[in-house]
Amino acid sequence: MSSPAARRQAFTLLEILIVVIIIGILAALVIPQISGAAEDAKVSKVLAVVDTLRAASESHYADTSALAAEYSDSTNEFERELSIKQSAPVWKGPYLAHPLTNGDNPFGGVVRLHKSFTDGPVNPVGFDLIGRGTDTVTGAGQYVAFTNVGETAAKTVNDALDKGIGGNWRSSGRVEWSKDTLMIFVMDVAD
Repeated sequence: MSSPAARRQAFTLLEILIVVIIIGILAALVIPQISGAAEDAKVSKVLAVVDTLRAASESHYADTSALAAEYSDSTNEFERELSIKQSAPVWKGPYLAHPLTNGDNPFGGVVRLHKSFTDGPVNPVGFDLIGRGTDTVTGAGQYVAFTNVGETAAKTVNDALDKGIGGNWRSSGRVEWSKDTLMIFVMDVAD
């Protein structure tokens, strides 16, 4: 006959179910926190790229009196005016530490710094910087577009940059979002 101590070496089905339920509850609590942190990191990267492009654009404009384009998916020197040596004698760049790459878009799309409000995939034409429902900046200027950006992330970027600006968040302020493209005002040039 076996002793009671020898028989108690295995777990019962009830004990295993309790452990599985506890693991499931812990996963339900932790996974949303982790995915929220990942989304916050992506938004932070977008904001950092915009700040870098804004500083580089301002330096380029101060040197050349011209707006610059910088496209993450291009090898054309005229679409890499902040990072590839230009022939203009007043160009004192490179203005970026490295050429813009698709890796600079944490959402897996491209990043493009446009040198006209009428350029680009969505054509924002202008930005409603004060939230009145009409574009207040429509002349020469720059904006950066990030593709493949979902609505939740776009809204988070908008909230970070446009706190207190009224109107529809998708089309008012320094941030516009349409068709998974996030467009952020960089600078304008008085006509």
